[in-house]
Amino acid sequence: MPKEKVILFPLSSSAVFRNLFFFPSSVFERLKEKLNVQDGVRVVFLLSPEHKEKYPEFVKECQASEIFKIEYIPIPAKKTFLEKIFYFFYSYLIYTGTTWIMATIGTRPDEPPAGGRWYLAPLKRIIAGTLGKIDFVKSKIVPSLHLRIFNERPFREIFDKYQPSLVLIPHLYGWYDTLVLSEARRRGIKSIGMASGWDHLDKYFLPFKVDMLMAQSNQIKRVAMEFQNYRPENISLVGYPHFDFIEDRKYEMSREAILESLNFPKDSKFILYVSNSTYCPDEPEVIDEILKWADEKRFGDDVYLVIRPYSGGRGQDKEFDRKKFEKFESHPRVRFYKREFWGDLEKSIYFVNIMRHADVVIAVYTTMALEAAVLDRPLVATAFDGHSVRSLRRSIRRFEAFEHFKDVLKIGAMKSTRSFDELFEALDSYLKNPNLDGDKRELMRRELCYKLDGRSSERIVQHILNEANIS
Repeated sequence: MPKEKVILFPLSSSAVFRNLFFFPSSVFERLKEKLNVQDGVRVVFLLSPEHKEKYPEFVKECQASEIFKIEYIPIPAKKTFLEKIFYFFYSYLIYTGTTWIMATIGTRPDEPPAGGRWYLAPLKRIIAGTLGKIDFVKSKIVPSLHLRIFNERPFREIFDKYQPSLVLIPHLYGWYDTLVLSEARRRGIKSIGMASGWDHLDKYFLPFKVDMLMAQSNQIKRVAMEFQNYRPENISLVGYPHFDFIEDRKYEMSREAILESLNFPKDSKFILYVSNSTYCPDEPEVIDEILKWADEKRFGDDVYLVIRPYSGGRGQDKEFDRKKFEKFESHPRVRFYKREFWGDLEKSIYFVNIMRHADVVIAVYTTMALEAAVLDRPLVATAFDGHSVRSLRRSIRRFEAFEHFKDVLKIGAMKSTRSFDELFEALDSYLKNPNLDGDKRELMRRELCYKLDGRSSERIVQHILNEANIS
């Protein structure tokens, strides 16, 4: 009797759930369709125990399935002193613009940088400039030492139990997935994987590479080669799977329906303002000015504003946003979209259509810039701090150093404004001519989004089956 083939598949991040499970015809749905007509194949999902109640419908479906199974595996909550020291040194084998922000300034203006020790930044830069230049250190020494130093092996019993033929790593940047991949490396088990976000592979060096990296775009491929030492022959371009859903015209609502749902006049225009929470404390001043221009009819047309507060923040971030935006709650030109984007299909369809029909999207250095580009929406960023003059440490300008946004700014698909005058000019020009810079947005889609053909999930599933030798 042939041995059962098992694919191990950690689900450790809500971004992974969004990318691969949430939307119709997702990777999960397509994989289920393929494996339902296969014999002797099982997928075992690995979840941390605290995620047991996070995805109830997914859990229910797995419990009723013969091909899917869930195992809840905890990992060590803390690293030992030696593990912390080693983790520090290998993480800073790269030192990018993103690393610089996190190591010296921090992403939030009211908190210390990552690790809380900004004075170690010169040491981090030295590590990247010396050991980080040696390929042998990255490809041989770091993985070898990692296997010796991190020796608790929380996934040993699961690998013993299932003897997997393939390990799928959907969140390379995540520590949970790193420990799964380390166990696969110990046993010589084939691995395939991807980053769960476009801003992950340029932050810190990762100790292990998967045998086959599924890159969502040419940008991700370049970053993987430049910063994570991947070779081109070990990378396949697949696209962003959740873009299959975003660009699917089957879910399109009419502009009239969206305006009516927002209680905007039928001949009005609206700007979608995607907030970045505590990262940007001066947003109210910017919003005040936009509303003032609208009230004064400076745009010519009747213009309204939809504000989408940052949804991924912690409790204190949400409270910060509540106080920051509460003055606009009763403004006649303002509507809020405060619900979680992903997690409820109906709400997600609605928000995608708000973005689809927005006349301009102000995305304050958020990943929502990619989604807006997919829908060909004029893009604006505010690279100034309202009426304040802040040091770089507290200024929104610091985000221009993010590696992934350098490409956006270089292409020119997003107008980066540095004053109220420039902001007005950008908004006014796009409101009058939404086709302006359309060629640059097309280039952004080509370079940063890969193919928008609705088949990214299909490509990912096919790569998984190929790597597992499943016809």
